[in-house]
Amino acid sequence: MPSNDHIEELATVEIEHAHWLAIQTNIPGVEAHIEPDATWLVHSGAVWGNCAIQLRFTPETVASRLKTIIARYRGTRRGAGFWVSPFATPLDLPARLRQHGFRCRKYFPAMYCELVNLPKEDLCVQGITIEVVDDHHVFTKHAHPYFGPMTTPLRRFELKRLAALSALRPKQVWDFVAIRESIPVGACTLFIDDGIAGFHDVGVLKAYRRHGIGSALMKHACQFSRAQGCIGAVLISSGEGYGMYQRIGFREVGRIGYWYRQFRG
Repeated sequence: MPSNDHIEELATVEIEHAHWLAIQTNIPGVEAHIEPDATWLVHSGAVWGNCAIQLRFTPETVASRLKTIIARYRGTRRGAGFWVSPFATPLDLPARLRQHGFRCRKYFPAMYCELVNLPKEDLCVQGITIEVVDDHHVFTKHAHPYFGPMTTPLRRFELKRLAALSALRPKQVWDFVAIRESIPVGACTLFIDDGIAGFHDVGVLKAYRRHGIGSALMKHACQFSRAQGCIGAVLISSGEGYGMYQRIGFREVGRIGYWYRQFRG
């Protein structure tokens, strides 16, 4: 378990991620299950989102619930995952997932930023402007900085999903991009819920990395979140982005294991 200082913040990271899945209930092509003991999605996009989180099974129900969820994922004939936080129950859940052929790919850092302490000044990168995407068709012409060029059904699904989420009202989702010479070179998706800003699908094109673009993009989006009344920001970090998130004020509050299995045929 995390230290007492970080328990509430780590719980906030997990709750935000569950709410991020839940908001996709009516998105075309997404099958959402918002249940008392788990929140989980089934869709044809990136396998990271084909997942379950906030797992609160009991010793009496865990066997049947895993059987049900895993059977549905097996039917997709693709990859699926369980995000297992320190709050997941029962305690032997990892062993049970292992029995079903899942393996822990990594314990990913859960990160939190107190927006009240965020410095007010912008981080500027010469030649870069940051704006909200109003027309997602720009990514049919230029590669999305996180998902890549729209050359596969999976990526085209993700683009439609992003556009549909951005169009939801009341508005809770914004796609920010860093633009250089009319080309999107960095992107992040912001989800605001109950005073918390959650960040997803953060990426910078490979040729433009290590130039401060990701930091400037995230700082801008955090400032926007604070202006919307958010008190904190959360994310689950990849190893590559960890240092950048730290530089703009995020700190690790715990780790969440990602248990994955590929289903074939």
